Amino acid sequence: MFIPLPSRPSTQKSFNPRAVQFLIVTNLLVFVYQLYAFYQGVSLAEVSGAIPNQIMQRYSFLPPLPNLFDRTLLTSLFLHDVHILQGGLIHIIGNMLYLSAFGPTLESMIGSLKFLLFYLLCGVLATLCYVMIYYDSNLPLIGASGAIAGVMGAHFIACPRARVRCLVFIYIISVPAIVLLLPWIAIQLVNVYFSFQGASIAWLAHVGGFGVGMFLIRKFQRTWFRPKHEPFHIRPYVR
Repeated sequence: MFIPLPSRPSTQKSFNPRAVQFLIVTNLLVFVYQLYAFYQGVSLAEVSGAIPNQIMQRYSFLPPLPNLFDRTLLTSLFLHDVHILQGGLIHIIGNMLYLSAFGPTLESMIGSLKFLLFYLLCGVLATLCYVMIYYDSNLPLIGASGAIAGVMGAHFIACPRARVRCLVFIYIISVPAIVLLLPWIAIQLVNVYFSFQGASIAWLAHVGGFGVGMFLIRKFQRTWFRPKHEPFHIRPYVR
């Protein structure tokens, strides 16, 4: 089993990924606050999670409601499962490990501010992918997985051969990112096929985020990359 570990860009060992660090610290602080609120009898997931049925109702009105943007599309990205004995810690720790493994290289290529915007946009669009399919669900959707999947999708396109550190049993090794990304997306697709609306994990949001990340990084490849990083070249499809 491959467990991703915090990694740095192979060409810029001294690079400081401020946006990734900010996101990790923010997620951890929100998680602590969630735990506090939970033991005070308040579920932030129910208050600030993205509930598909409510989001669809908001966007179904003609004319649209005055406040068209649903804040839960953003707030849900910073919430995680607080049921520690039921996988809550694994949820947030796993997400932060993946972010720290795949985020720094992409951030070094497009810059911290653009990375932060990219992360949030992927998260919102990943949530909307889930909402469009499970539009009648009343279960709150929470977690950073969709946004992080977007970062991974961009990594898959922009720098699939960049080295990523990972733990294999008791050994720490460095492998090309694609070695981790291909099995990961394959597992997500299999779970989407066999999952159902009441599943505790929103596999579709993972796949949606990955696809969104691939699309957006292609779209912005000419304008978002820093001068010291040549835009990657995508070979045309040959029929």
